[in-house]
Amino acid sequence: MKKWKLFIVVALVAAATVLYLEISNSLDVSNSTLSSPEETTIDALGLDQANTVNTSGEMNPALASSADTFDSELIAKLKSTYGARIQALNIQAGLITVKKYVLKYDPLEGVERFSRIIHAAFPDYAISILSIIKRLEIYNNWIVENQTMLTELSTQVQQGTIWEKRRELFGADAEIIWSEELAELSQKQTKMHDIFSQLDQSKGMSIDETLYQLRTAISENHEGSIQALSSNGGKVAQIFFNLDSVQQTLKSLPPEERQLEINKVRRELGYSEEQISKQQDKDEKRNEQWDNGYLYMSARSTLIETTSEADLPEALNVLREKYFQQDAVTIQKEEESEFWRFKRPRKIGNN
Repeated sequence: MKKWKLFIVVALVAAATVLYLEISNSLDVSNSTLSSPEETTIDALGLDQANTVNTSGEMNPALASSADTFDSELIAKLKSTYGARIQALNIQAGLITVKKYVLKYDPLEGVERFSRIIHAAFPDYAISILSIIKRLEIYNNWIVENQTMLTELSTQVQQGTIWEKRRELFGADAEIIWSEELAELSQKQTKMHDIFSQLDQSKGMSIDETLYQLRTAISENHEGSIQALSSNGGKVAQIFFNLDSVQQTLKSLPPEERQLEINKVRRELGYSEEQISKQQDKDEKRNEQWDNGYLYMSARSTLIETTSEADLPEALNVLREKYFQQDAVTIQKEEESEFWRFKRPRKIGNN
């Protein structure tokens, strides 16, 4: 029994991780670019992001300082803001947004201007910064060009493909450049694991309240995930119905009321009425299978106690055929391999 409890806990934690990644996968793949460092770099520098060019692509003197003043002020801001941390590769990568800012100010000569600014601000790190930004631009373009392909991949394959491209361009430095992303993902996964564990052991909480807590946890740990629930409702439902607290409540209800609660949960998770009806048919078949299995296990125990060792194999064959018909051979092979289908925990709504 303790082994099964340990298995359930491990399965629950693994499922929580899969759920989190599936929901992450449902959002825009372009989030895999270095968007967060880009935004914080501009904010930290306090740069004015208003348009500095007119529609013809020429410099707009009404909105921009003189070229020399622009360069000197930007160099000073870069030194004061990042001079002490510029050796960090993720800081260097974040300067890609400064390049965009300079190109917006000077579309015609912005690339050369940005290079001069970086060399003036960080002469010892200029080559590294410009190299990282060049490769990051290649990476971001690759993400955009392959966005459709990436969204069609499974979570594991998508993440593997993205990290393969990152390591192709940046080698071992990829984990440093995207260190904040990795740390944030790890932190959110840990928090989700803790929440699932708490919900699994909660007592006295209604099904509605448990579902609310689950949805709130997902929403708080990943922006946009509630909107993604309609496409991930099956994943959420699987974990929700695996919670011991939910199972205890469902098993305490009469069969008809229990099915109504299950249907309501699925409806809340975005199932259509047609899907709910199909799932209910599956539930009813599972209920019949488990009821039949429990009867078989009880009859089997009695048979073992009352039948001689010589006659037992044939008697068990007859018993299995009585309860399982064409599946009797499958049940026999499972038992011979020490897999007991009806000794597993019953998770109403899942199996």
